[in-house]
Amino acid sequence: MAAKKDTSAMDFILAFLRKSKKASYAEVKAAAAEKQLNIYPIMYGRAQALLGYVEMRPRGQGKAAVARAAKVAGSVSAAPAAPAAVKRGPGRPPKSAQANTGGGIDVSSLDGIISAVRNSEHAKTRYRSALEKIQSILGEAIG
Repeated sequence: MAAKKDTSAMDFILAFLRKSKKASYAEVKAAAAEKQLNIYPIMYGRAQALLGYVEMRPRGQGKAAVARAAKVAGSVSAAPAAPAAVKRGPGRPPKSAQANTGGGIDVSSLDGIISAVRNSEHAKTRYRSALEKIQSILGEAIG
């Protein structure tokens, strides 16, 4: 038979928060340390949720459930679903809709193709001049 879990720390946190609703984690931890109880931030947050001081979503409503629901919905329907927006790292610009459709090149008309070729030629000229500058700087530094 399994031993009964020691819930004295959680009981202490619940009692402390009932007395002082606005108590911070540091205050609760200090008071628990005086009673020689070890508490952790997750316990503090769970106690707040149990007492209704903070909002709590029902379990199973996280990222995994949303992804699973999207996957099930995608396999049921015959039409392919649009890809979900991927969250990019801090400081990275969002991907534009044009970047996903061929790199922003309008291949439906001749003007779009010509402008793309001109842009690539212009970029090639800029890159070449930058490389020549780097080569001259390195040549001066080495020789």
